[in-house]
Amino acid sequence: MRSEDVPRVRLAVIGNADVGKSALTVRYLTGRFIGEYRSNTDLLYNKTITLNGGLTEVEIVDVYAGNADDFPIEQVLWADACMVVYNITERRSLNYATKCLGEIKALQNGPSAYLIGNKADLDHLREIPEKEGAALAAAHSIGFCEVSVAEYTPILSKAFEKLIIDSRAQPQKQIRKFSVSKMLGTLMGSSGYGSSRNLAINQGTVIPCHKGELHKTRPLKRRQGFMATSSL
Repeated sequence: MRSEDVPRVRLAVIGNADVGKSALTVRYLTGRFIGEYRSNTDLLYNKTITLNGGLTEVEIVDVYAGNADDFPIEQVLWADACMVVYNITERRSLNYATKCLGEIKALQNGPSAYLIGNKADLDHLREIPEKEGAALAAAHSIGFCEVSVAEYTPILSKAFEKLIIDSRAQPQKQIRKFSVSKMLGTLMGSSGYGSSRNLAINQGTVIPCHKGELHKTRPLKRRQGFMATSSL
């Protein structure tokens, strides 16, 4: 199969700081767990996976939570689907997840979504009952599960796979969204998870994604023009 024939799905992982977005993404892509992670930028993960007997190119942007009150509209509009993550031990993280799901629902032809409650291994510190997360997901007609990224579980992979399969089943959009990976290229070498370099993974790479650079690109300008037109 030619590379241009491989379907591509773009996912955005969003949530408050310290809910475990990076650990969750790396756990899904590599099976490994990272306990300490600090980043001051979005990170782009790119990997080709085998799913339902066919290849799919998956791009996942791990969205940097700079300001807890901000909704990452650019990354959400870029994505075909969003993984919204909260920490079961922090009420404010569920409040932010609730806000994000409301914003996504309000978008015209917005991406699909899935809700994950992370850090289920810290049940003794729990602030959010599992049924509350399930009720929020049900209110938005989306999937939901609780996981502990620190402890490998197939549930996490199934959640990502559901998003990918659902995204592949959606009709092709008339105007194709920009590809961050094509704009930034591929970086080689890594000195650790917390560095600004990329993490090499099986059949893919992690690419630092600096939003300031994206604003200078022609693809993003075309996309912004489309957004302005569609809002009229």
